[in-house]
Amino acid sequence: MFVASSVRARLRGLLGRNRFEGVLMLAPCCDVHTVGMRFAVDVAFVGQDGTVLASRRNLAPGRRMAVKGAACVLERQASDGGSWFCPGDRVVIGIGREEEDEGVSCVQG
Repeated sequence: MFVASSVRARLRGLLGRNRFEGVLMLAPCCDVHTVGMRFAVDVAFVGQDGTVLASRRNLAPGRRMAVKGAACVLERQASDGGSWFCPGDRVVIGIGREEEDEGVSCVQG
């Protein structure tokens, strides 16, 4: 999982990419757009308590979606296969500990 928490990083999001593997968390965020995107995205709007408030698959380029009360948004390049979040799902994100040997930190979700 990748996290975009600065204003600049949230504004950029997945813009300018030809493809993206993984999930991007935009926080804080309650409104996303796909203007200028090169691919559709799957989005999930998550409330402060971790409950998925709304979810949409294949949000096409040139669209916008907002959900009042969302604390963050999870997005990925749209996928025809596999599971994605549904309203009512609970999201728990834990911060991994930094690996001393390799200096790598991870986010487990």
